[in-house]
Amino acid sequence: LCHDYLGSISPDEAGSIDEICRSKMCEWIFHVVDSTKLRRDTAVQAMSLLDRFLGTSSRRAWEVMRSRREFQLCAITTLYIAAKIGEPYLMDAKTMSRLSRGMHTVEEITQMEIDVLGDLRWRVNCPSPYEMANHILELLPASAGPAAERIYSHSNFQTELATGDYAFVPLLRSTIAIAAVLNSLGGVDPTDFPIRDRTLFVQSIAREFDLDLESPLLGAVRERLLESFEQSSGYQLKQMFLPCGSIRSEGEVDRCRKSVENSPGCVAKEAALSLGFEV
Repeated sequence: LCHDYLGSISPDEAGSIDEICRSKMCEWIFHVVDSTKLRRDTAVQAMSLLDRFLGTSSRRAWEVMRSRREFQLCAITTLYIAAKIGEPYLMDAKTMSRLSRGMHTVEEITQMEIDVLGDLRWRVNCPSPYEMANHILELLPASAGPAAERIYSHSNFQTELATGDYAFVPLLRSTIAIAAVLNSLGGVDPTDFPIRDRTLFVQSIAREFDLDLESPLLGAVRERLLESFEQSSGYQLKQMFLPCGSIRSEGEVDRCRKSVENSPGCVAKEAALSLGFEV
């Protein structure tokens, strides 16, 4: 879990990073992953490692946040670590140095790797929202039929979109995964996946995760993911059926959504705390 580390940076600190820097770096990492035919979840894991490292409040993390060159080096290094953990073949530091077009040397990358792993205390195997969503969807009943592939695809796409959105950094990975799954289920026509079976499936999610699936926080996360989905794909994932089983309070969801939009990093955390969620 991470916190709003960008909130610790003063706006007048020259050379420091911001949300735009993080967003562009996330795009670059996904581009590298696609061009080198790595798993897209490797990019998700790389960004997770980057966020968690910068959230450690260590001296090295403090330096990285105040130098865009060091931030780029750190991002390349977390991609290097993620690839070593999750890919079937090894990407060496020379390859990563070439990907940076020589901006960062092998020695710099290997030293940053030591710094990141040390500050994370070698805790580098945290499940991503992508993995959690797929784990949840393994429980889909057979009645989901051909709709299952679409549910998987839409859920995975939303977790990838969440990776580039700093608003989700302070939130539990499981909250993001469940929001993506619920949106994907809600976008399936009832004739493709019977409502009764869908409702039972959603109830099992609520039971296993001990979550209030109708909380304002989860509603706000769902709304933001749906908006990102439409902006990125040009396709509106219309909610034909709300899997939570009843209509959420529109006012509560609106309040959470506006808070997230106005101050992505910290208000999402405040909303979570006010609702009793751990952040």
